[in-house]
Amino acid sequence: MKALQYSVVILPKLDNEEELRQLRERFDPTYYQLAPYVPMILPFTPATLEELQAANDFISQTRRKLHPWAVDFRTCIESEDRLLLVPASGGEELVRLHEELHGAKTMTLIDEPPYAPLLVLARIPDPEHRREARAEVEKLGRTLGIVDSLSLTGTMPGGEIRLVAHYPFGIGRVDYYDRLLP
Repeated sequence: MKALQYSVVILPKLDNEEELRQLRERFDPTYYQLAPYVPMILPFTPATLEELQAANDFISQTRRKLHPWAVDFRTCIESEDRLLLVPASGGEELVRLHEELHGAKTMTLIDEPPYAPLLVLARIPDPEHRREARAEVEKLGRTLGIVDSLSLTGTMPGGEIRLVAHYPFGIGRVDYYDRLLP
């Protein structure tokens, strides 16, 4: 049985959110689960509740010293069943935040490509629909996003993604949407 996994993501506020929502509603069968997001920490499974609480505390402390910034997305690409937006500017800050959230750099036995910040716009299983959706996204020209918080998500054993907590930059408030239980 697959365990519940947690991820840290950014849910930027997008200037063309309504157009993208309509597109996602038409093409993405899971559009209702989570808004477009930038993955910061890939899925992990905490061994204990204390480990999950420590991750929660670390995210909360990290975001307190951050300030909002803009990310300009101009290129839409396909990867597997996903439509992704590539930042034209503002991506350097995403890379720095990713590195800060990861802490110490670990050595690995396999070569891993460096972190590339991408906005996961939609999951569209049908290749023809994915190409059609990509053409519509490209007609928008650009998508401007404001990054002003971090979010913790939980991926259920069946694949459903849920928002667990939201951490606005600079303030001590944390909004919890689901329990912190493994």
